[in-house]
Amino acid sequence: MPSEKHVAVCAFPFGSHPWVLANLVGKLAAAAADVRFSFLSTAKSNSAVFPPPSRAALIPPNLRVYDIGDGLPAGYREGTGDPRDPADLFLRAASASFQAGVDAAEREAGRKVSLLLTDGLLTVVACEIAEKMHVPWVAFWGSAPHSLSMHVYADQIHQLSRNATGEEKTLDMIPGLSLMRMVDLPEELVMDPDTSTICRMFRELGNVIPRAAAVVMNSFAEMDPEPLTADLKSKFNILLHLGMLTLALSSPPSLPSSDETGCLTWLDSRGPQTVVYISFGSGPLSSPPPDEITSLAEALESTGTPFLWSLNDRLRARCLPGGFEERTSGQGRIVPWAPQREVLGHPACGAFVTHCGYNSVFESMAAGVPMIGRPVAVDQRICGKMVEEVWGVGALVEGGALTRGGMVKALEAVLRSEEGKAMREKVGELRRRLVEVAGPGGRAEADFKALVELISTL
Repeated sequence: MPSEKHVAVCAFPFGSHPWVLANLVGKLAAAAADVRFSFLSTAKSNSAVFPPPSRAALIPPNLRVYDIGDGLPAGYREGTGDPRDPADLFLRAASASFQAGVDAAEREAGRKVSLLLTDGLLTVVACEIAEKMHVPWVAFWGSAPHSLSMHVYADQIHQLSRNATGEEKTLDMIPGLSLMRMVDLPEELVMDPDTSTICRMFRELGNVIPRAAAVVMNSFAEMDPEPLTADLKSKFNILLHLGMLTLALSSPPSLPSSDETGCLTWLDSRGPQTVVYISFGSGPLSSPPPDEITSLAEALESTGTPFLWSLNDRLRARCLPGGFEERTSGQGRIVPWAPQREVLGHPACGAFVTHCGYNSVFESMAAGVPMIGRPVAVDQRICGKMVEEVWGVGALVEGGALTRGGMVKALEAVLRSEEGKAMREKVGELRRRLVEVAGPGGRAEADFKALVELISTL
């Protein structure tokens, strides 16, 4: 008798969130072939993650994709206001949008949804829908475990922020986070919750997520401080660590799936560990201000450091010094997009200048490449702190911003000094550890099997 299990998946359609969740769902659908999975996200996000022309070939037959509303008013033009506005508008309409998606999925499947699997940032919305439907729900946390802990302790942090004498105040009261400071927190977590829907949900998230049937982490437990893992485990019904779920279903939106820009061929002509790879991601909240892009270019040119720079055309035209590309044509290469995992894994790659996005940090660690970090927003400062002070596999830019002098020092330190050699040794050790824990018989494999069993029986 076929299974009646039907899992509705609620995606947060911004940044790398839908890609990582889609990869998890693809693996779950392949492992639990008798369970129906319905992936709910905006049309724009779904078209990027599951391109319609090749959608049927990309996904298992028990996975269906449904478009939901994006919450944007008619005539809205992205890029004209605060970059957080699309997410805030989406969240305001999310409850009704996802409920409509669930209804459509149930009609087509001919069976009721038995469980919700949701991006952790949608915890408040998903809990509301699940409790209304009288079904269990599972939260997937795609970012650093440290950031989840900050949400769990949001009320205490907010109280501390009102009484703290300065931004350097540390978070000693949170297990495993004594190295973190108030200044490392996402702005949305410490702002008045009435400021926006995002701020309100960020504050409420930590109080609601313990009601989930399980919390699933996009991380290896072995990489985190034991007090942090133990504390989170004590807060939730079930805590599972699945390892790092790479963005494997397809290529990023509207970008080539192969090395069409010739990055890897160009790297083949460079010496081992000589090239600095630069990428600040593709989201509006990941790029430094234009003047910092200019300063970075000046530092590269003055040091003669070979570079491969993933930089969109708008910033390329607006921020690079006049004549920079002509003067550095023999030194570096600028492309609108690069196959990041392949670039980081190339023998010529010696350092990665990054915004310290969680997935980028782990891709660099998995490739054994030390980092120069310039965190910009959300949880990137937390990840940068881990890179520099916990794992010792990179350095944050001097003063928290890209300057010509600061970048000259950072390039020298990471690429050509004994300090950089020590970073490479540490990141190499971490890479070997990751390979070991990610292999057969590791905790990530066992926890994935436990999640499949949970979904199949709840």
